Amino acid sequence: MRRRLAVVVAGLAVAAIAAFGALAAGAGDSTGVTKTSITLGGTFPLSGPASSYAPIPVGMKVYFSYINSRRGPDGKKGVGGRQLIWKYLDDGYNPANTVQQTRALVEQSHVFALFGGLGTEPQEAVRGYLNQQKVPQLFVSAGATEFGALYGEYPYTMGWQPDYQAEGAIYGKYIALHQPKEKIAIIYQNDSYGQDYITGLKAGLASKQVNIISSQGFDVTAPSVAQQVGALKASGADIVCIFATPAKTIQTYATMKAFGYKPANIYLNSVSATDTFMKLAVANSSPDEVNGSISVGYVLDPASPTTQNLAPVKQYKQLMAKYAPTANVNDGLYMYGMAKAYDVVQLLYKAGANPTRESLLKAAASINWVNPFLLSGVKVQTSANDRFPISQVQLLKFNNGVWTGFGGLINGRGK
Repeated sequence: MRRRLAVVVAGLAVAAIAAFGALAAGAGDSTGVTKTSITLGGTFPLSGPASSYAPIPVGMKVYFSYINSRRGPDGKKGVGGRQLIWKYLDDGYNPANTVQQTRALVEQSHVFALFGGLGTEPQEAVRGYLNQQKVPQLFVSAGATEFGALYGEYPYTMGWQPDYQAEGAIYGKYIALHQPKEKIAIIYQNDSYGQDYITGLKAGLASKQVNIISSQGFDVTAPSVAQQVGALKASGADIVCIFATPAKTIQTYATMKAFGYKPANIYLNSVSATDTFMKLAVANSSPDEVNGSISVGYVLDPASPTTQNLAPVKQYKQLMAKYAPTANVNDGLYMYGMAKAYDVVQLLYKAGANPTRESLLKAAASINWVNPFLLSGVKVQTSANDRFPISQVQLLKFNNGVWTGFGGLINGRGK
């Protein structure tokens, strides 16, 4: 009897120890972290209708390669002596593929966290799964306002760039102030991406939103925007707002040129306003069609003549030459990727010497630093009640192949 009791007690002790171990693991999940490495992942459209964004994960890879080779402030290579392993997969901008590839990263590659995954609808498709699995989905490459606003419902998810509603509001306020009587037409990607911009634009216009006389949506996979541009022209609008991904933005400029339509003012969302895309827009339409377009920026432009002597731009080009020698260094999306990777590295340091997914999330809620690859004065900040890391932008105008900033920094969230 005593022997049986001893066995039972011993069994209970083992079970208690196991339960405690399970609780401890749950309270400090370090999946993807070893003594020598940290495995990170993300999904991007390396093919398909949004493949023009493919440079982003490459820019991130370049910066991670640099971090792995240099000695940091602690004298160790990588982050805390751990090499960064960067795994990014192609989802073709298709949410169904995003689900499949994200599961592969989590369940097969066992990533520590996902960083920079691109696209509003693709990232919406995996947000619930990642939060259920308690895998961080951070610095999403999409400005959908929900990625910063819904942190209470999705605590493992956070965006990075200025959100689309805030950007749209900036255009609306500028139009209301400087062009209050002009008629407005909108061409937009007919999903939550485009709708976010429209919501912001209307908020910024306030009482002037009655000046919107035409709104034309399109599907991102549609072969043409001719019908939509025809409607814009027929409306006679003085202002056209283009809220589209790069390929459709270029197609819109080209179709406007073909239809002989040149509105007095064009407002273009920032995600399509890089040097590479604007050159393609000019090549497919004309300089006159594209000149005068207004957008906003927050990342240093590696193609601008005004940035060439800046130390971060010089470093960017040196790193690109070393780790991605065939890439077009003037494509701002590589710089975007490098800027994002800089913040990933800073966040990993902030997560502690032995990072867990929980310490990473805690660090993400108290960011406060300056990213050298962003415009001077732009701060990267979050708090317990603010999960929008970047909110400051500058207005830009495109003329003769160059974006030029005008005015000071604007906080799109109205702070």
